[in-house]
Amino acid sequence: MTMEKKKPEIRFNGFEGEWETDNAVYIFETYYDKNHPNLPVLSASQELGMVIRDNVGFQVQHNKENEVGYKRVLPGQFVIHLRSFQGGFAHSMVEGITSPAYTVMQFKKSSKQDDIYWKYVLTSKTFIKRLETVTYGIRDGRSISFEDFSELNFTFPSISEQEKIGLFLTTLDKLIAKLEAKLDKLRKLKQALLEKMFVNVNRGGYETPEIRFKGYTDKWEVKELRNYFIVATERNQSEEYNKYDIYSVSREFGVINQIEYQGKSFAGASLANYGVVQTGDLVYTKSPLKSQPYGIIKTNEGEAGIVSALYGVYHPKECVHSPFTQVYFDLNSRLNNYLRPLVNKGAKNTLLISDEDSLNGRVAFPSKDEQKVIAHLFKEHSLCERKTELKLTKLRNIKQSLLQKMFA
Repeated sequence: MTMEKKKPEIRFNGFEGEWETDNAVYIFETYYDKNHPNLPVLSASQELGMVIRDNVGFQVQHNKENEVGYKRVLPGQFVIHLRSFQGGFAHSMVEGITSPAYTVMQFKKSSKQDDIYWKYVLTSKTFIKRLETVTYGIRDGRSISFEDFSELNFTFPSISEQEKIGLFLTTLDKLIAKLEAKLDKLRKLKQALLEKMFVNVNRGGYETPEIRFKGYTDKWEVKELRNYFIVATERNQSEEYNKYDIYSVSREFGVINQIEYQGKSFAGASLANYGVVQTGDLVYTKSPLKSQPYGIIKTNEGEAGIVSALYGVYHPKECVHSPFTQVYFDLNSRLNNYLRPLVNKGAKNTLLISDEDSLNGRVAFPSKDEQKVIAHLFKEHSLCERKTELKLTKLRNIKQSLLQKMFA
């Protein structure tokens, strides 16, 4: 047993004593109990710890008769499982049985340790990194033995401070989980609206969407996209625009400033042949992505700028509200169905299509007034989604910082 003591950088009021450092073998011990085939089978999850296999849809083929040899796991215990490259330690909140290949461990003196506090310790990035010092082949997923683990020292506070830290981080995790659930609902809602607030061009020449704003009853028209846009041919010959005005097209964020979002420009010495993009112009990037194998179509809602000559640029006609067109093509299936008949693929998966031919596909659009209200709805929804993403990122960063500063 060692007597080294330390203090964390951030601490709750009322706690001033130094933390104790001790070897893992003095804190934990293995636990072995079998012959409980009637208990539910547990699986190890990196995010959720030990979970009841049937509750999370894990489909693992095994012989039920072998469950008599499975190891019992009690609430508050830990399981050393085979995914050592991810950390390999899973906390259990439930009773059940798990693979005999796993090691179950518990506290030697449960009255002096808080399992929630140790859950955060044993799943932290710092701890996972430390495992490399005692376990060879960790990146290959080799199983961690309790003997390996026992070589490590841990610095920890009194149980009262452990409980305070564990409760705080649990509360933070609940807030993160709520934001994750909210973000998931927002994304699913957007997907549903993209499907139900628009018309399928294959239904015929005139149709109405399943969900619609009140006051709009006119049928949508199915026409070629050239009825709404014309090819833009203006080039940056005078080099009015420089490298700080270069735009790229992002699946998530639309038309974006290359330097602002990517930190640098990828342009060559001359920008004279770059296409000029005005506010409201449609931009088609002819680069295949995994979910958009024929490229993506976005609207420039920012200031004028320039794009690579490989992009198609289109000016909107008076009859179209350009931001609506971006929303229209936000649904992958609608975008891909539009472009598929128009695009030929060349060597190395290059997309072969002229700017003019890109407008030959059919689209189903409502009146310009209805286009505007639909585009506004999705803009507000995107703002709400973005705010939620930022809050979630901020909380995750706060948690990561606290995990580094609240532990000695």
